[in-house]
Amino acid sequence: MESYKSNRPESKSLFTAVMTLSVAWYFISIIPLSAQERVDIDTLWYRYHNPEQDYYPDLLPEDCYMELYLENGILKKGYFWGTTDEFEQAREGYECGYFVMPMTDIKQDKDSISFRLDIVTTSSGEKVNTFVKAPIDRHIRSWQEAMSRYQTWEPFTDRMEDEIQMSISFARWLENDTVRYNMSVRKDTVRVKNLTCPYIDREGKAFVLLKDRTGL
Repeated sequence: MESYKSNRPESKSLFTAVMTLSVAWYFISIIPLSAQERVDIDTLWYRYHNPEQDYYPDLLPEDCYMELYLENGILKKGYFWGTTDEFEQAREGYECGYFVMPMTDIKQDKDSISFRLDIVTTSSGEKVNTFVKAPIDRHIRSWQEAMSRYQTWEPFTDRMEDEIQMSISFARWLENDTVRYNMSVRKDTVRVKNLTCPYIDREGKAFVLLKDRTGL
């Protein structure tokens, strides 16, 4: 009997601890989401289409695409599908090549996002041809996979820019020594400018937000 009495305080303490944890867990579980740390994740697709190409249906399309991954409105990573025109001052009578590249050196401030597209180089600094002859499917996000599925584009030369920097903003011009694109990720249509080679299209390209992604 004495042994039974000596264990009662311990049992009571254990019961109290369990009840306290249960009550605490209940109140944590009913805290509204707005009071907890919440991450809003968006994946946005934009497309540029040159309407002049509609008059030449036999030619390969030269549309450009952007895929943007945002967390709470901040661009974390992205991919760009485009043509070799972005890296050249002018095309001299040959068909363009196509590429897919990740966005690098992403920087974002209040009204602009900048990123860079880099041509692949060897350890000795030589440029590597990662361009192909046909538009690349949007499910392909690496130049290695693109090169394994498509024929290599031949007119590759050292005259091409090493890198282009893009800036996504409202129409703000940044440095001219890199290729930047300007746009707002909250708009259905954004203006994207190549700041490394502004002579290509001084007004920039109009990228349209794709709400229906069945065509990707």
